Amino acid sequence: MKIHERLKELRSELKLTQPEVSQALSAKGFAIKPYTISSWESGRRKPSIEEYIALCDLYGVTDIRLALTGKSSGSMSDTLLTGLNRNGKEHARRYVNLLKENPLFTEPEKEPAVLRTFRLYDVAVSAGTGMYLDDSDYEEITSEDLIPEETDYAVRVRGDSMEPKYYDDQILFIKEQKTLEDGEIGIFHLNGDAYLKKLTTGTLVSLNPKYKPIKIREHDEFRVMGKVLGTY
Repeated sequence: MKIHERLKELRSELKLTQPEVSQALSAKGFAIKPYTISSWESGRRKPSIEEYIALCDLYGVTDIRLALTGKSSGSMSDTLLTGLNRNGKEHARRYVNLLKENPLFTEPEKEPAVLRTFRLYDVAVSAGTGMYLDDSDYEEITSEDLIPEETDYAVRVRGDSMEPKYYDDQILFIKEQKTLEDGEIGIFHLNGDAYLKKLTTGTLVSLNPKYKPIKIREHDEFRVMGKVLGTY
């Protein structure tokens, strides 16, 4: 079927006269006379792209290619309507709209991503023999990823002493706090070096059994720098 024949068929399906189409198009800002519509439907003239779109809107056409050429654009929604007459398509669209209004059949809107900014220390904390963590040696990182809310800063792991839970070059999210419970994993300052370890009754313990525990002695300069909240 040619396009001009399809335009006439679409109008006829809606039981609209050419003067009624002319009036409807005029309301949309198009000064189209009934004889112009007649010339479109006879194939003597062709509407402009803007006029095509206005006609499709008036005729309830959602797939312009399918409606005017008989070939589907391939979208699932239009494919599902294939084989229905105009009345059937209208009922299908109304049913879809009812489903959209019911929260049982619609997906909840996704919350906008929350941007978080945190300090990432360039000098990595050691998971082995210890490394100095300079308070001024960091960069600020902004991320949309899921970062624990209590994160104060982040550090990189160096070494394998905390495997299999933490790996070399992994980023850890840290909550700044001065105390930890026995069994908790955190960042510790010991005699000028920073360690990623598990605290166990006066001892810093590695998860990798090939590393010996580090005893915290009375005269040692020791403090808790923070608790590990998660990884990146």
